[in-house]
Formats: sequence, C-alpha cells, structure tokens
Amino acid sequence: MRDIQPILDKVLSGERMTGEDCTALLESYDIAKIGAAAHEIRMRHNPTDVVTYIIDRNINYTNVCNVVCTFCAFYRRPGKPETYVHSIEEIEKRIEETIALGGTGVLMQGGLHPDFNIEWYENLLQTLHAKYPNFQLHCFSPPEIHNISLISKLDYETIMRRLKNAGLYSMPGGGGEILDDEVRKRVSTKCSTQEWLDVMRAVHKVGLRSTATMMFGIGDNISHRVKHLQRIRDVQDETGGFTAFIPWTFQRENTALGR
Repeated sequence: MRDIQPILDKVLSGERMTGEDCTALLESYDIAKIGAAAHEIRMRHNPTDVVTYIIDRNINYTNVCNVVCTFCAFYRRPGKPETYVHSIEEIEKRIEETIALGGTGVLMQGGLHPDFNIEWYENLLQTLHAKYPNFQLHCFSPPEIHNISLISKLDYETIMRRLKNAGLYSMPGGGGEILDDEVRKRVSTKCSTQEWLDVMRAVHKVGLRSTATMMFGIGDNISHRVKHLQRIRDVQDETGGFTAFIPWTFQRENTALGR
C-alpha cells in the first residue's frame, strides 16, 4: 500500500492532486489521516465551527421514462401500470407543506417523459415561480435537459436560458452516476458522459449554479471514479459553477442490476 503522507503534504502546501494521487487516496484505508488533512483544508476556506443546512423536499413530478437504467427502481415505461404525472395543484400542495415546515426550496426531478417539450417545463416553472417568488426551484437534471433537447430540437444553452427566465433557481447534478461511458453504456440508455458535461457547461454559462453527483458500485472500479472526479474538476476549473458534490452508493433493492 502506497504511503499517502507525501500526497497529503503536497495538497496541504497548495499543490493539486494528480489522478495517480487520487487513486492512492481512494485505495487507502487511512481514513483518519485523510480526514484530518481534509478538515485542515476546509478550515482554511471556511474558518468557523458553524456549518449550515437547508430544509427542502424532493418532488418527483413523473415516473414515466423513455430510457432504461438497470440501477433504477423508480421509472415506469410509458403506458405501463403505476405511471403517474403530478398535476401542478399537487405540486403546489407539496410546496405549501414544505413552506409550513420552514422549507426554502424543493428539489424537483422526474423521468424522461416522451411528450414533455420545453413549453411544458416553462409553464410549470412560471406557474410555481409566480405563486412562490421567494421559493427556490432547484429542478431537473442533465438527462432531463438532454431529453428536452431531443424533443424540442433546441440546444442546451437555449433551453437553460428559457428555463432560467421561467423561474429556475438552480439545477441538481442528477444522472451523473459514473461519468465514463465504459460504465454508463452497460447500465443505462440515457445521456452520455459528454452530453452530461455539456449540459452543465450550458447551465453555468447562462448564470445558473448546479451541484454534481456520483453514484458508484454499478460495475465501476477506482479508475472510473478517478476519471469521474477529474471531469467534474475540469468543468469546475472552466466555469466555477458547481456548489456541491454529492456521492452515494448504488441502492440495489428492486432493481434489475441488483438482481
């Protein structure tokens, strides 16, 4: 096992990690040492013992989806039983419940519905923003934007500008999974790595912010995870538009991949 202290010393002195360095840290079991170095870096950027959080809620506006992801237990193919599309009234009811509990925003995503064009999303955002002007609409994801592009024949930047004008506050980083097509093509028919990254560039170009995600444990290995992290970092170097990075492990229950 490689000694990781030289890597941590390099980072603490202000140098950047290479892909090789990142691999070594991901392979290391010395979590305490890595955590101590991470905490020191964090305190340099935000030297306070105070951390913050928000109160929000997830709303899935539809489970209808025209792609197949073997890791997903949520989607239903168009025309199949158990499909739904929530009305705007139902979404408003859930927003009002969130506000009553002190919430300041919602994370709203859905399946890739084959009939929802740009106007459908604009109407949804305009209606909600007009009724709740100070409520943060943190909505959609790169696969959803790519789906709008295919249906409405519009480029990503045009779509993001129109959604921003309709009331979109920011965008989640959903659909990232592992940003390496060797993995993606085995488990999903949704947007490619390059398309996901290009949507995020468009999001940031129009002045919106977004998060980035990684779901691992879907047949990926450490080299795939390192490539994913490098690609996220490259976009951040270019745009500065990511506000958070959220990783999680594959949840296998009720999925084809889990079986």
